[in-house]
Amino acid sequence: MDGHVQVEAQGFGIRLRTPILPGESPQGSADRLVLAEDQRRRALHHAWLRGQSIAEPLDPDTEEYTNYSDPDLKPLVVVDQSGQQVAA
Repeated sequence: MDGHVQVEAQGFGIRLRTPILPGESPQGSADRLVLAEDQRRRALHHAWLRGQSIAEPLDPDTEEYTNYSDPDLKPLVVVDQSGQQVAA
C-alpha cells in the first residue's frame, strides 16, 4: 500500500496493518503487529477493570452521606438548621 510492503492481519471484524521494517522478516513483522495489538487490548481491559473497582459516589439522599465526616475537611461556610449563614 502506498508503495510500501505491509503485513495485514484480519479477524473478528478488524483489520490491522503494519509496514515491514528494514531487515525484518514478514513473520517478524506479523509477530510485532499481533504483540502490539495484544498489549493494547490487555491495557484497555485492565483500565476497564480498574474503572469498575472505583467506588460509586455517595448518594446525597442516604444516611451514609449525611453521616460522612472527614476530620481534615473544614467547612467554608457554617449554616444553622434554618439554612442561615452563621460564620464565614
